[in-house]
Amino acid sequence: MSNWCRKTLGILVWVTVTWGAGGVVLAQDEHTGEAPPSERQRVMISSGLGSAVIAAQRPDDAVWLDLEGDDTALALFEPEQRLPVEGALLMLADEGHSAASELLAGLGRRLSSRGWAVMTLGLEAPSYELQQAWRMANADLAEASAEQDAAEGAESVMIDVMDDGEREDLESRYRERVQAMLAAASANLGERGYDRVVLVGVGAAAIHLARYAREGNAGEQVWVTPRFYPRDEPGLIDLLAGADSLALLHLYGAREEAARTTARTWAVRLKKAGMDGYRAQPVAIQSPAGARDADALAGRIRSWLTSE
Repeated sequence: MSNWCRKTLGILVWVTVTWGAGGVVLAQDEHTGEAPPSERQRVMISSGLGSAVIAAQRPDDAVWLDLEGDDTALALFEPEQRLPVEGALLMLADEGHSAASELLAGLGRRLSSRGWAVMTLGLEAPSYELQQAWRMANADLAEASAEQDAAEGAESVMIDVMDDGEREDLESRYRERVQAMLAAASANLGERGYDRVVLVGVGAAAIHLARYAREGNAGEQVWVTPRFYPRDEPGLIDLLAGADSLALLHLYGAREEAARTTARTWAVRLKKAGMDGYRAQPVAIQSPAGARDADALAGRIRSWLTSE
């Protein structure tokens, strides 16, 4: 093979690997239909969650929430299917999943039939460079050096040039957008007349709900198989303890011994910190939770909501 061919092939491989690693990843349950090639490319670049496609497929359910400036976020709304009205559930999907995630859809069907309105939100994953910066910050010096030496192409450049200020700016903008989504969705439900709004977060959504509660929006929350980046765990108990009058249901997989240990530790530490509203329950589900777990989870959530 000529040198020119080798160089050309190398460039093509580099582009493929860089896009696969650094591009936006669509959750596998984002949409069921195929959009034209030009539309698929536009959606992947603009949102990462296929929001425009989902809104086009479900126009009666789609609600576009106004955020800062010209930014918007897609929510899906399903009204209660029976009276009396119990309230509204605001569900934030796991990281990388859209408002149309199969788990949220399954929960919505089961709970709307019990008098609960349901609004769902997607949660984009942090940018690839931000995730890499977090990993580098949490690694010890030897591991960080090894990872940096092994990094290739654009990935290596991004890690090398990102200083603390740039990382903090990316992190702040990401977190603020999620908080703005939660605030806009809560306001929308309030405008619809729902006085009781319960937040439900799946997986990595939990930390965003904790921050939202700390900002004076405590109320009631449900965390489904929560998980956290290492940088968020040390301050989690203080974050929760600082949320006045928060009632929190923590649902975790019954076969996850580590999750059981975590729940026990949290219960003790939160009790010492003065938070009495924490409850943890094991559920016979997989971790992370999936669509097949919707029935078991809906039953636990419904039971807890009735007891509150």
